[in-house]
Amino acid sequence: MLAKKLLNHYNLVVITSTQNERIKNIKKLLKDREYLFLDNPKLIYEAINSGRNLEYLIVKESYSGKTDYGGEVIIVSENVFNIFSQTVNSQGIIGVLKLCKKTIDIPSGNFLILDEVQDPGNVGTLIRSALGANFKDVYLINCARISDKVIRSSMGAIFKVNVYECSKNEFINICKDKNMFYADMNGENVYNKKFIKNIGIVIGNEGNGVSDEIKSICKGSISIPMANRLESLNASVAGSIIMYQIYLRS
Repeated sequence: MLAKKLLNHYNLVVITSTQNERIKNIKKLLKDREYLFLDNPKLIYEAINSGRNLEYLIVKESYSGKTDYGGEVIIVSENVFNIFSQTVNSQGIIGVLKLCKKTIDIPSGNFLILDEVQDPGNVGTLIRSALGANFKDVYLINCARISDKVIRSSMGAIFKVNVYECSKNEFINICKDKNMFYADMNGENVYNKKFIKNIGIVIGNEGNGVSDEIKSICKGSISIPMANRLESLNASVAGSIIMYQIYLRS
């Protein structure tokens, strides 16, 4: 097994106790909002490929895959590994890195604004769709924080776009004069709307929609036509449809 080769190469030992001091210190980082535990080789690869550096690479002793991602290699038993694993069917490797928060900046093209979207799955999925539709700047206004679940839902796309976590005031101060539209069931049909370049699309909170403060700086609202008296779609589905429509027509 590869883990055994690592033990021999780096002269390491398998850590089997959850009371090990090194393990207890790393465990504290689970509650630190500035740290991410990437429980997937693809996510680890996407992170380092975008210029991030791992601090630790936690490897289960039975793991037999790639490990040359950087960071301090720590080989652990299954019971210790399970302390850090965030998924049911982990592949046996976890990359630990510090999240660097970006200073808010103006968008350089089409951009996505999430206004108090609280479900991490929705946030991650919308970031993934934003990358696919070439919306390279994403503003998270008081949303679910960037977490392991957001990272997993984005499938690593979060490392390829500019993501800004900000307050309403911070966003308004920098983008109040931009060409923005918010999603609303009573808005103009997105399939009839003509868009120019550098469009901002706002997706609101799952229950309350877009806040009045953000609506006040938008040029208008847009909607998705629906059959069978359906009133609304899931936030991530609606946002994805709108972004791709703009991508294909602008």
